[in-house]
Amino acid sequence: MGEFGVLIPALNPDEKLGRLIDELIREPILNENIIIVDDGSSPEHQHYFNDIRARYADEVVVLKHEQNQGKGAALKYGLSYFREWYPQIEGVITLDADGQHAISDVLKLTKAFNGKDLVIGSRQFSKDIPFRSRFGNVLTNKLTHFFTGLDISDTQTGLRIVPSIYEPVLQTFPENHFEFEFKMLLKAKDSGIEIKEVPIQTIYIDDNASSHFRVIADSISIYAQFMKFIFSGIVSFLLDISLFAIFLQLMGTESLSSVMWATIAARLISGVVNYGLNRQVVFEKQGDNTLMKYCILMVVQMICSGALTYLIAHTISQSGNVALATGAKLIGDGILCLLSFQVQKHVVFKRRSA
Repeated sequence: MGEFGVLIPALNPDEKLGRLIDELIREPILNENIIIVDDGSSPEHQHYFNDIRARYADEVVVLKHEQNQGKGAALKYGLSYFREWYPQIEGVITLDADGQHAISDVLKLTKAFNGKDLVIGSRQFSKDIPFRSRFGNVLTNKLTHFFTGLDISDTQTGLRIVPSIYEPVLQTFPENHFEFEFKMLLKAKDSGIEIKEVPIQTIYIDDNASSHFRVIADSISIYAQFMKFIFSGIVSFLLDISLFAIFLQLMGTESLSSVMWATIAARLISGVVNYGLNRQVVFEKQGDNTLMKYCILMVVQMICSGALTYLIAHTISQSGNVALATGAKLIGDGILCLLSFQVQKHVVFKRRSA
């Protein structure tokens, strides 16, 4: 199992933090390397940290941010401290300060740790769980699976064992709030880190009232990880459909040849924009021979788009006009867009092995 460190980020804790430390101290495998990061807690909460310093001066290190910087920043601070002062540590256990992680579950994770995998405690979200927590987690899980192919049942769990070999990569993440933990999952495979899930209890105290999750700000920052995919698609799609309508209007006919030429002209222009956005922003310069593979995909997609547009338009009406053809293209390209994204992710911009 290796040697473990325990890292607890804390913002304005209460007496539950002290009880958590008491439980950790009673476990031989957990009681030697414990770090708490006070992430800018207010003065009225400082006595909780002072009590722990006084009772466990030899077992617990309390680090401090003078001002609140976010959970991600606190985790990065603690992880870097472990790297510098506890180089023998193979895995750092992270848990929340609000008492919502059972020590028995922490021990379950230690038994599953092999020194190189990222082990996460996955909660089960029944109807008894607060709606905002259940809905947010399920939505994030579904989006994560669709956009990344990563099949994780609990993307927002705070109970994890982070392998020390992953720590240098984590320090490069600019995220400093809850989105840091989310990105930790998204980037694991790129760094050669496998993710292992261990089922744990789902504990919510006082309807999760002590959570410091900022519903709007932190949700936006987490979902921003997906927004680059959506933004690139929307920009390219609007450019493509606008150019298609303009070119078709200039040709003055809705014949198959006109539809195909308008499709080709519009796609060549929007394709340049889409490739640049996907290459630089969405897939972060990953993949080999991406331009050649993208061009092949674009040609195939252009042919399918033109044929599908013509087929849909003439299935609806034989009269044919620019507005009808444009509407048909919206339908056809919507279908092709989903397929194209999967091809780009798994073929064109497939990430290199770590």
